[in-house]
Amino acid sequence: MADDNKPVDTPGDANPDDWQKTLPFPKRWIAYVAIKLIVLAVVIAFFLKWYRLV
Repeated sequence: MADDNKPVDTPGDANPDDWQKTLPFPKRWIAYVAIKLIVLAVVIAFFLKWYRLV
């Protein structure tokens, strides 16, 4: 019960330098998402060129 008076951590309380430590997922997932978006963009560009829509 002594911990009831502790302030609640909010995203605004975090040091801006520590934003990577407070992510709700591992940092490498950001790279996975970036790679998937790049691959998706390349595939879309390929098919647009293939069907001569660009």
